[in-house]
Amino acid sequence: MLKKSKFRSGYVRIRVQGKETERFLNLCRSRGIELKKIVHTGAKTLEFNLALRDFFLLAPIRRKTGSRIHILERHGLPFFLAGWRKRKAFLSGIVLCGAILIFLSGRIWNIRIQGNVKNATPEILKFLEEEGITHGMKKSRIDCSAVAAAVRENYPETAWVSARIEGTRLILDIKEGNFPGETKQDEESCSIEAEEEGVIVKMITRTGVPQMKPGDVCKKGDLLVLGRLDIRNDSQEVVRYEYVHADADIYIKRELSYYKEIPLEYEEAVLLEDEKSGFFLKAGNWYLEAAPKKEEGRVQIREAYPFHITESFILPVTAGKITSRAYEMQEKTLTAEEAKAMAYDKLYEYEENLMEKGVQISANNVKIEVDHETCVSRGTLEIIEKTGRQVPVEVLEQPVERTTEDG
Repeated sequence: MLKKSKFRSGYVRIRVQGKETERFLNLCRSRGIELKKIVHTGAKTLEFNLALRDFFLLAPIRRKTGSRIHILERHGLPFFLAGWRKRKAFLSGIVLCGAILIFLSGRIWNIRIQGNVKNATPEILKFLEEEGITHGMKKSRIDCSAVAAAVRENYPETAWVSARIEGTRLILDIKEGNFPGETKQDEESCSIEAEEEGVIVKMITRTGVPQMKPGDVCKKGDLLVLGRLDIRNDSQEVVRYEYVHADADIYIKRELSYYKEIPLEYEEAVLLEDEKSGFFLKAGNWYLEAAPKKEEGRVQIREAYPFHITESFILPVTAGKITSRAYEMQEKTLTAEEAKAMAYDKLYEYEENLMEKGVQISANNVKIEVDHETCVSRGTLEIIEKTGRQVPVEVLEQPVERTTEDG
């Protein structure tokens, strides 16, 4: 705190020369002038630091002792500001730059959506724009709870949505409850039927009456869960029917055919040394580009570099490099080992895509063979996947209530 106080008020280092330097020091002390870092540099010379406000109290002492005072160093904010008075344009630029940064930090320049699978990011961004959530808007105008609620309402298949602001970014975390193969839920009564043929390995029924059990073989279209409840009396006679929205998690094991063919001879685009460069600059909706002309036999590669001060403080400015490279198509031939390696890579990629959709792979029965022309992968994958498609429940006529006379 003491160093900060000295910087704010300012201080100087001076040299005092004269025959009465000892008297000079005594007079300073008697007047309460605080001296720091006193050094005798000669018999009649000494140097010391003192506060800027005390420097102006030395004139009477100087006259009494007949001393000469030389300022050696100046430190502190008053001298710093005095030096910048001659550089008004530069100082104004610093102030303007700070004002621009404050302005930019109060707005949203990047909307990031993560976790979405079924709904594309451009589609969600378009919906947010219709709701008034756009790039460049003030952060204070964004109600994160309202944004999350609007996304949930417009996309019913989303099970959970979270919106938060980090720096100049609006981040939406989305968790979708329905994945490919599931049917959109509604509140009407329905039953569940099988989408594929397979062996039921797991069945958890929440509402409805199960029509099959684990170990049973179901075919496509078989009824798995009935959305109708039979209400019976003490005599186990059906007195009425109640219809419900069937809800269950049903997993089946089935075989999935796999076939992939890779030719050993193929054409590949090979980039040449012939290269032309350009650039582009984007600031908000303003766009400037100086790119090489598009020509046949050339490909353009764009590299974008967004401007950001911190990881979350992203500025609405992007610079980029445009590279135009010439290429030519060349005939290439794969060896048997290269073809098998490529076939395995494609098979693993296919399996990873299945697993991302919640499919479990319990067995791999795919074989890879190479002849003189092609590399062929064929066989089956034994998978466990979720099944179940909602279908309208058959509505029956309510049973006629029997009376005692009827019996």
